[in-house]
Amino acid sequence: MITPSFGLTATERVLPTLALDFTTASLDPRITFTRSGDTATVINSSGVIVAVNANVPRFDYNPTTLICNGLLIEESRINELLNSLIDGTNLATQSVTVTAAARTLSFYGTGQVVLSGAHSATVTGTGAYPTRTTLTFTPASGTLTLTVTGTVQFAQLELGSFATSFIPTAGTSVTRNADVATMTGTNFSSWFNATEGAFAYTWQSNGQTNGSQRFGMTVSNGTANNRIRSFVNSSTTQVTTQVTSSGSTIASLNNTVNATPGVVNKTCLAYKLDSFASSSNASSPATDTSGAVPTGINQSIIGADVGSTGFLNGVMQKISYWPQRLTDNEVQAFSK
Repeated sequence: MITPSFGLTATERVLPTLALDFTTASLDPRITFTRSGDTATVINSSGVIVAVNANVPRFDYNPTTLICNGLLIEESRINELLNSLIDGTNLATQSVTVTAAARTLSFYGTGQVVLSGAHSATVTGTGAYPTRTTLTFTPASGTLTLTVTGTVQFAQLELGSFATSFIPTAGTSVTRNADVATMTGTNFSSWFNATEGAFAYTWQSNGQTNGSQRFGMTVSNGTANNRIRSFVNSSTTQVTTQVTSSGSTIASLNNTVNATPGVVNKTCLAYKLDSFASSSNASSPATDTSGAVPTGINQSIIGADVGSTGFLNGVMQKISYWPQRLTDNEVQAFSK
C-alpha cells in the first residue's frame, strides 16, 4: 500500500484490488507475457548481461547497485552490426548499408569507433562495462563504415534515437522482438470495475522513437474505439490520459510536468461517468467533467497501446488499481 504525504482518507485505507510489484523480479500469474525469438538480453541480479529465452519476461537490474529496476518492456529493434557477441568479443571493423533515418550506436569499453561514408564521427569509449557510450545521429543513405580500434564490446547499431538492451549477433543482423504483457478474461475482470476506478503506476522510460508515444497503461475492449490509456505525449513529453468511448475522444487530460527519460515517474488516473482525473509526479490533477466511461473493457496492456504499439521502452515498477473513483486529492497523492 502506498502511503501518500497528503492526509489519509477512508478511500485510501481500502486496499487496491490489484497490486503488482515488478521490482520483486516476479510476474503475476494473471499476466500473459510473450516475446518471440531467443534474441533478447537483460542485466541480471549479478549485474551481468545474459541471454533470455523467448516468452520469458525480463527483470532488469541496475548493474552497480544490483537493485531490480522492474519489468523491461521494449519495442522491436535490430542490431545491424555483425559478430557483436555476448561473450564480450571486441567488434571488428565493418560496413553497414543504412537509410537516412536516426540511428544510435552504443558500446562498452575504452576503444574507438570512427564512422565514415554515410556519416562522419569519431566515438571514443568512456569506460568498461557498465559504462555505456552512445551516439545518436542521422546518416545519409548509403554505406556506413565503422573502423574499430581498441576495446569495443557489446556494440549495437540500431534504428532509433536512443539505445535499447543489447542484441547479440553473429554472421547476420539480429532482430529482438517486442515485449508484450497483457491481462484478459477473468484475469482482468476479477479486479476491474467497469463503471469507476483508478490506476496508479510507477515507471521509467528510456526514450521514444520517431516522435512515437510511450504508453504506461491501456485498458480497452481490444479496439481503439473504447479504451482508457495513459502515455507520454510525443510532442510535449508530458503524460496524457485519454478516454475514448464509441470511437470519440471524450477526455484528454494533460499533466503539467515533463516525464524525463531515465527518471522514475509516478502517474495516477481515475475514471467515472462525467468525472475523470490524472496526475503525474504530484502535479495538480487535470480533470474533465463530461463523458461516458468506455463500454466493453475486457483487457489491459502493460507498457503499450492497443495493437501492441507505442511501447514504454523502459521498466514498469508497480501498478495498483482501486475499484472506485479516487478523489482529486487522492489522485495527486498517489502520483507522488
